[in-house]
Amino acid sequence: MVTSEKATDMFLHKRQLHMIFAALGLLLAACKEEKIGPLPHTGSGIPLQVDHLQVENIHGGANITYVVPEDPNLLYVEAEWTDKGVNRNTKASYYSDTLHLEGFGDTSMHTVTIYSVNKNDQKSAAQTISIKPLTPPVWEVFKTLTVRPDFGGINVGFENDTHADIVISVLTNDSIGKLGVANALYTRLQRDSFSTRGYDSTARVFGLFVKDRWNNHSDTLFTTQKPLFELQLNKSLFKEVNPYPGDINNNLYSTAYPMSKIWDGNTGTIYVTASTLVLPESFTINLGVTAKFSRIKFNQRQSTAFYFASGSPRVFQIYGSNSPAADGNWDSWTLLQTCTSVKPSGLPLGTLSNDDISYAAAGEDYNFPIDAGAYRYLRFKILNTWGNSGGVTFSEITLWGAY
Repeated sequence: MVTSEKATDMFLHKRQLHMIFAALGLLLAACKEEKIGPLPHTGSGIPLQVDHLQVENIHGGANITYVVPEDPNLLYVEAEWTDKGVNRNTKASYYSDTLHLEGFGDTSMHTVTIYSVNKNDQKSAAQTISIKPLTPPVWEVFKTLTVRPDFGGINVGFENDTHADIVISVLTNDSIGKLGVANALYTRLQRDSFSTRGYDSTARVFGLFVKDRWNNHSDTLFTTQKPLFELQLNKSLFKEVNPYPGDINNNLYSTAYPMSKIWDGNTGTIYVTASTLVLPESFTINLGVTAKFSRIKFNQRQSTAFYFASGSPRVFQIYGSNSPAADGNWDSWTLLQTCTSVKPSGLPLGTLSNDDISYAAAGEDYNFPIDAGAYRYLRFKILNTWGNSGGVTFSEITLWGAY
């Protein structure tokens, strides 16, 4: 005889078993292998072609525009062609109406095949169209190259109106007479110039050519240039112009850190202005001679605690004058260079990489424009510091040029 209490226990036990089996069933259903197939689509398997193809030839390539078909399965449009024996292609999404082709190294006629591609990676029937690229950017830049003597080398000017990614390489003979690359500028700037230095004032042959990332080359321009003589300025002739209206004058953090420390030839000593000062700050130096400047080296305070930190200048300007206004008016000064300190790693304030330390220890170099005049007085204006501190810290400055 089953009592009512036992009957209740048996009912609860059966109910628990049913619940367990139901849970197992759900688990097994969830563990079934998921099959991965192509993206869902509707309609026919072959995508529709794009329509109304139009060509705009550009330097080194072409833009092909079209009308996108009303096909819900269309994923992208693709162009394929062969250039210098290499099969190449470019794609544009469903939301675009233009294919951008680039990298052609000539102005010949090229046949391009156009496909529509759907979500199942199926291609439409092929369409062909002809393009005839305009002069490649490497040649457009090449014909604008200018070369002139610079301090210890040459200065190369160029124009790059298409903003193409190019490399301008400078060739010259090394110490054993072997021609090789002495310098290379990677750029997409529209207009600029750069210097290649490290040579005496003896005439030598330099070569220049332009290349792009598709290995298209211009010819090589050879030119004989005599580098300008470059000499380090004699720091023993330097004197501070103090007082000079508008400058920080004797506003020092301590008398132990006077301005003269920045030209004493010792990177272990420092010049520090008062921490209560507010940027920008300026100070003026009489160089003792009138010189045409080629470059300047600036050394930060030689301590890892102060590299790219605290009062180390981040952006400063250098002005030149031969007749400084007695009242300190900036109208009597010519801006020669804006120097921006760049931390190689880009790491946050207070964090240094080995490259940061090596770079700061070696000093930061800045070139003066080749067209800059000759001056006796230099005026430094510090616009901001790495730690936004008003107490500016310099270790050493060194100048080169001709005088």
